[in-house]
This record gives sequence, C-alpha cells and structure tokens, in this order.
Amino acid sequence: MKLNSIVLALFIALIVISGCSGKKDVKKSLEEIRTGTDAINAYFLANNPPIDIHVEKTGDDTINTFPIVLQVFNKGAYPQPEDGSMKFGKVYLSGYDTNIIEIKPKESSASAYYGDLTKMAVEGKSTINPNGGQDILSFIGTVKSANLNVERYEPTLRATACYYYETVAGPSVCIDPNPYSTTGERKVCEVHDTSLSSQGAPVAVVSIEEQAFARKTQFKITIRNLGKGDVLKIDSNDDTKSLEKCNPIGTEKLDREDIDKVRLDSVMLANTPLDCGPFTGEPAGSNNVKSSSGLIRMINGEGYVICELSDSSYSNKVSSYTSPLLIRLSYGYRTIDERPLLVKLESTS
Repeated sequence: MKLNSIVLALFIALIVISGCSGKKDVKKSLEEIRTGTDAINAYFLANNPPIDIHVEKTGDDTINTFPIVLQVFNKGAYPQPEDGSMKFGKVYLSGYDTNIIEIKPKESSASAYYGDLTKMAVEGKSTINPNGGQDILSFIGTVKSANLNVERYEPTLRATACYYYETVAGPSVCIDPNPYSTTGERKVCEVHDTSLSSQGAPVAVVSIEEQAFARKTQFKITIRNLGKGDVLKIDSNDDTKSLEKCNPIGTEKLDREDIDKVRLDSVMLANTPLDCGPFTGEPAGSNNVKSSSGLIRMINGEGYVICELSDSSYSNKVSSYTSPLLIRLSYGYRTIDERPLLVKLESTS
C-alpha cells in the first residue's frame, strides 16, 4: 500500500511539472512574437522562371510561354488578428520590355504585372502561427516572337514588394515625480536609459533615453531601419496613396521626400498620450510644433523623436513607479529580388 501511494504521488508530481512546463512554453512564444527584423519578402522559386528560355518564331506564341513563381513570406508581427487584413501590399514585376514579354497572373485572364498581397495568406506571426504566413504568386510569361529580332535577349526580371507595415514597442519605464528628493527614501525604480533590439518588424525602436525634471519627464526615442529594404513615407490622410508610387513602371515616381520617413502614430504612457517632436513638415508644417503624431525623418537609416510627460499627468503621485510606454509606428517598406533571364531564339527550319 505504501509503495502504491509513493507511485501515485510521483505520477501527480509529473503531471504538475508537465503543466508548468507547458505554461512556460506558451509564455515564451508570446514574448517571441515581436522579435526579429524581417517582414514581407518575395523570392523567385528555383527554375521559375527558368534561366534559359527557348523561343520559336511562329505565328502561335502559346508555345513560347514560361512559368514565374514567387514564394511570399511574412516573418514579422504585422498584421495581428485584431488588425484585420493588410492595408496595402503589392509585388510588382518589372525589368523586361513589354513589347517582347507579356506577363499575366496564372489564375486570371486579366493583364496584370503584379500580385495583391492583401488577398494572400501572409498574416503576421502570432501565438497560433509563430512562423508567420506564407503564400505563392504564380504568373505566366509569354514571349512575343514576332517582336524578337535578335538571337539572344537578356533581361533581368525584378520582383518589387511594396507594403504597409507597423511596429509596436511597449517597454516598461520608470517615472519619478520627485527626482530631486533629499529625504533618502528608497525608490522602487530608478530613471535609466533602455535598450531594445527588435519588435518583429524592419523598423525598430532601438533605445529610449529618459530624463526626469521637476515638472516633466522626457523620452528620446531612437528608431532604426534594421531590415534589408527601404523605408517609404505613408500619407497621413491616406495610408496607401503614396505607396502607389512604388510601382516601378507606374506613372508617378518616388522622390527624395518619399523615402526614409516613418510616421509616429502615438506614444502612450499607460492611457496618457504624450506630445512629441520634432517632426518633418507634419502635422503643422513646423519642426517646433509638438503633437501626438507626425513624420520622423531618418538619416543613414536612423531617426529620433522626443516625447514629453508633463507633471500634471502625475501630480497626485509623490513616489516613483513603473509604467508601460507604448510606441506605435507605421510606414511603407520595399524589398527586391531579381532573376537574370536568357531568351534564345531557336531556328524552326
């Protein structure tokens, strides 16, 4: 009887330990969702398109077709289920002469040289899908043999992914309403700078420098482009309008003012919004105007904004305390993949 009791106790202990281990794994996965510096990338699959494309000069170009397949990955944390679908995302194909090559989606008869990411399964990393979404874009390329007047044509096929993305960071900071206290009271926290690594997005908050004064607390928030692509500006009134310029064969071109700008959507200390600046030209057209949101200019891939918490927000407190500082950023992003092609005109005689 004693032996059976010991065995039963050990069995129950193993169940408890397994349950605890499971909880730790869940907690770890939640913490790992907003990590990494990657987001959406589109890559050509091997031999799709083939490097060598053999073409016959005939009146029927249905034999002069070739496949184009891209695999699309989202390794970042946006969008989350509560965000809904992605606001904007397209993969454009360019680099070829449209008089010689025509590209259409495989599943449609419509003429289009791009894929719409908003209709694909490329959701961000989540607790249910920690690897992020992935999908396939398929096209059919057709060589117009009547317009191919040389034996070799060597274009470089480029896939340009342009999309809207967001970064969310929420570190805890120390707020000290009485930084010059002389009573010698032991404080629960000390004001200090905070370093961060990544938030599951190509643009990351990398550091927060904090300084407490008698009547306010300031936070210098530094952001950096840690991804392999380019940061694009999004308009304050229309998130997607300016991203249409990313089309490499469109009618509008990106200029210097369209790149290296990130929109600060908000900075909240718990439920208190902070006023921030300087911004580049928005929202009021002056770098000296403080606001809850605006555009941050990045130079050499880095930018910053200074946000302020006034003493009226904690005038009823006399001792230090910790609170989450929630930072939200939004921007456009562009990544590129290329595949060299060799179109060979074969003799039909």
